[in-house]
Amino acid sequence: MPDHIYDKKALIARLEAYVGKTFEMIDNKGMFDNVQKYNLQKGIAGSVVEQCIFEYPPDTKQEADLIILDGEKSVKTELKTTGMLIQEKPKRHYVAKEPMSITAVGVYDIAEQKFETSHFWEKLQHMLIIYYYYSATHAVSAYEYKDFSMVGYEFHEFSKEDKEVLKKDWEYVRSLCAEVVSHHTGPKDKTWKDAVKQEYIDVHGRLRRLLSYVDLAPKFPPRFRLKKTTVSSMIAKHFGYELEQLPGKYSSISDIDLKCRELTRLYAGQTIGQLIKKFNLELLTDGKLSMKGVAERIVIAMFGGKAHKLNQIELFERFGLIGKTIAFTSTGGRTEDMKLYHMDFDELTRQAVIEDDGTERPITFEDSEMYAYFADHELLCIMFKESPQNLTQKYKTNSLSSNVFVGFKRLVFSDEFIDTKVRKLWEDTRNKVLKHTLVDVVQKRKDGSIIVLKNGEVSSAPNFMKSSENVVFMRGSGVDSSRKNKTESVNGICMLPQYVWIKGTSVVDELKRTPEM
Repeated sequence: MPDHIYDKKALIARLEAYVGKTFEMIDNKGMFDNVQKYNLQKGIAGSVVEQCIFEYPPDTKQEADLIILDGEKSVKTELKTTGMLIQEKPKRHYVAKEPMSITAVGVYDIAEQKFETSHFWEKLQHMLIIYYYYSATHAVSAYEYKDFSMVGYEFHEFSKEDKEVLKKDWEYVRSLCAEVVSHHTGPKDKTWKDAVKQEYIDVHGRLRRLLSYVDLAPKFPPRFRLKKTTVSSMIAKHFGYELEQLPGKYSSISDIDLKCRELTRLYAGQTIGQLIKKFNLELLTDGKLSMKGVAERIVIAMFGGKAHKLNQIELFERFGLIGKTIAFTSTGGRTEDMKLYHMDFDELTRQAVIEDDGTERPITFEDSEMYAYFADHELLCIMFKESPQNLTQKYKTNSLSSNVFVGFKRLVFSDEFIDTKVRKLWEDTRNKVLKHTLVDVVQKRKDGSIIVLKNGEVSSAPNFMKSSENVVFMRGSGVDSSRKNKTESVNGICMLPQYVWIKGTSVVDELKRTPEM
């Protein structure tokens, strides 16, 4: 049992005194002056909170950190310190900087545990979360955390519904580990452990399609983590950033799959025009439709919501679902490539990762934002098929109303896809920037003639990996490639804001391998 005992009222008064202060102001032990001398088991932020606010030494025990006395109740409570970033859209609000690490999985013995008495649930049942604002736009050293401010705290308890989701996630992990262990007999020595480890590494990727609130850190031994999106949902609720609540009960990602199957049965085969009329949506602008906007509005209406964007819906935010519209030609082809996210070049080119103990190590692909995007997110693909008449009216927005709703698929990228296609882009882009082989290339047509823009400027673009070289690639986004739109600069080269894309044909191939919902 932890011996760090606090009266709740007194503790609240203590925490209130620190809200708004930087870690440097909180540091009453000179930790930032002697960062290397301290045992930073929970990183510099967590260590300052533990040792300066709660005034106890580093604690590596697996049980909960605190005992909080609340009247006659004595509550075992896990202390967590988590960073937040600011996201500007759809309106300015805090989001999680990273997943929240919980506890080791215990691959070898989790089969012998029960959820209610597991270390996992003990850590999550009662939490005191200290929130700080990670105000830097790039990765920083432990010393630079001194400028970050503590912006709030929360005594967090999951609802009964959330507990059921977490229990299902834990049981999925437990079941996989039990299956792996059962395949190996003999004495539980190093050889046995190595065999279990290797099989776990080979098969654990299949969990990603099943888990709702939890993911597993990619290294072995694995750790349970609350997904970044789950933590962002907790933050939104605590800080009053209200997302729209949809009617109905969704206790796991599989419940969303069930709803999508129901909606497909109800509406598959209907055109966009028919669906707009059915849900009484005002979506026409000068008599024209935008495929991206209209598809999201229709899907939200199907689910019973009123928001304009899927990222304004609490359900999709909580489960880490990113809505993407897929428009197939009538022959099953893909009409366009898929834009994913804006590239952060500061993050891409960072050299080292700071471990929990304060030591630095060289960065790997698995530490990158690019890996995290593909590994942590799932794409809820909203599929439409163009009518044959659109083959002769390609990209005319008026023709979109005749596109036919096909259904949904939940796309989870495989380990193989991430480790080959995504890694290839990360390594290529990073090498070009770090080794200064990035150049601005004059754009030419197939016949070799130079492309000149309407304003007379010669069209040019950086030599990032293109769709002809890899199915995951980089492309600038803007009205055109004129100088006024080149608002991003890398290695002194002005360019359009750069985004990560997936080739349309690759999306089609991945969807074909994705099971029906």
